[in-house]
Amino acid sequence: MKINKPVCWIIIMLTLGIVSISANEFTNSNFGNRDINTYKEQQIAYAVIIKEATYNDSTWHAVVDTLLARYPGQVFVWNSSLNDVKDDVAAFQPTHIGFVCNITTASPSFIMSSIWPFTRDLDDDIYCDAIWGIITGCDAQDALNLVTGPTGFEVKTVLGGTTCCDLNYYTQGISTAEASYGEYYIKHPDSLETTHYTDGPTDRTVWLVTMINDGIDIFNYDPVDIFYTSGHGSATSWQLHYPSSDLEGFFRSSNGQVYGDPHIEPDTNINSDHPKIYFGLGNCNIGQIYSSNCMAPSWIHTGGAYQYTGYLIGEGSNSFQHGGTKAYFYRMSRDNTWAEAFFLGNQALKFDITNNTPGVNPTDLNGSALYGDPGMQVKMSNEGVFQQPLFTSELIVNEGTEKDTITFKITMNREGNPGTTSKWGNRHPTIILPFRAENIEIIYTDAITAIVEDNFALMYIWYQGQSSLTEGETREVIFTCDHTITGIDEETVKQGDLEVILYQNQPNPFRKRTVISYQLSVIGNQLITDDRSPITLSIYDLTGRLIRTFPLHPSLTTYRSSIVWDAKDISPGIYFYRITGGDFSAIKKCIILK
Repeated sequence: MKINKPVCWIIIMLTLGIVSISANEFTNSNFGNRDINTYKEQQIAYAVIIKEATYNDSTWHAVVDTLLARYPGQVFVWNSSLNDVKDDVAAFQPTHIGFVCNITTASPSFIMSSIWPFTRDLDDDIYCDAIWGIITGCDAQDALNLVTGPTGFEVKTVLGGTTCCDLNYYTQGISTAEASYGEYYIKHPDSLETTHYTDGPTDRTVWLVTMINDGIDIFNYDPVDIFYTSGHGSATSWQLHYPSSDLEGFFRSSNGQVYGDPHIEPDTNINSDHPKIYFGLGNCNIGQIYSSNCMAPSWIHTGGAYQYTGYLIGEGSNSFQHGGTKAYFYRMSRDNTWAEAFFLGNQALKFDITNNTPGVNPTDLNGSALYGDPGMQVKMSNEGVFQQPLFTSELIVNEGTEKDTITFKITMNREGNPGTTSKWGNRHPTIILPFRAENIEIIYTDAITAIVEDNFALMYIWYQGQSSLTEGETREVIFTCDHTITGIDEETVKQGDLEVILYQNQPNPFRKRTVISYQLSVIGNQLITDDRSPITLSIYDLTGRLIRTFPLHPSLTTYRSSIVWDAKDISPGIYFYRITGGDFSAIKKCIILK
């Protein structure tokens, strides 16, 4: 069954920072290029899926209520299997699915045999149909913490229990070797280079636990935003040294507590409430949940993991999902959230399996899980100096009368291979469409081939054995689809004898200046006098922080005017502008590019 839940948009946008841009706000009416961030945020349709017995528990019911207050969406309650709600969910056409599961339901078999197939069966194509995550924990309070905490965070500081964490793509961090004692690398914010050291502890257990709990001392105790592990693992442990444990210890979990178990020293608990990603990049079975003794719920409970990604199966040379996740998080693009990167990694995995990509033989299509809220805006930080993605992506929307023409284009930032290079390497250029594309027709591509589905586009440009692409080289796919505009360009409100129209700013997006127009009309031909409540136009950032206020002084019966906002010193991003007076309020969104 499905249950509708109304959402107050103004409150959500201004207080929670949730963004939902209607399609016309990223339509390119001037037929010019737009930066991908122009339309990265999309119209969210969030499906909350939960088992009936869990939903009837008031503590878990609160998790559902919180999600539906955070996102525009519906709850779908199943009883015997997910097939109970498949038709209703398919009709809803979700962009995101949060599977709210107690610890018993979130079993490896349920994820591999039910969730993965379900998310591909919502329409006629073979690919995953929504960005999804499993919202769980040791108990309902853990799950509630995941959806009442921050709506997102930036990933600035990386800590690696392995050196395979692409350190130079991050602002700062430390990676440590799992096969050589005392070896580690440091990346500072002001340099692209990493520095190699060999004076680390023989047993890294306490050292890593201390940095997770207290932050990293050489970075002024900045907290860890993402923690990588690799090597031997299980549902309840990670072995620090590889291939044998030798002189190092383990990370273990028991009864909701994750802790370090050094080779000689006493156990030391991991207790951190700083939001982070736990990424079991190359660990067998570390994403499995059987009870509160497992790593995933324990990292959520005591380790501050708001996003936890791990394998449900044995990890090996043909395990490609996690390489795809990190590729789409920073190697191919820095615009995707962690959940979006996980989603795109699986789309590329499915493409390689279906098309027999040379040199690629993945065996882990349904073998990994993401625990956490899939709508959470967890993105790479752009602070400091870091390695840029292999290419720059553009999505250009040319508006037509019945159909729009869309161009997905990449430009190489350096010489390289835009395709699946290895299990932890590059991937095909792929983008999430910020609208639902229907009646798609590809009219041109200079890629080997391209696919465009309702929610993503992928270009197959390179495979193993081909020559690299050079810096500045481009590839594109051009397709048509039904008209993407679904929104309106103005908002009208009335309060007493006053009618207010707030127009979309022009241009939008913009880089330095934009014009915001409004119209004030008095019903009954009465002048607006000074004893009326003050009317103001205010600009806010995503967190609801006030950026600028413009007092408005209307005095005519019908008063249409504009203000010019000079934002040359304002950071790029999404902002809201609101006109208020007395009890009325109208709000719209604008985007600054740099």
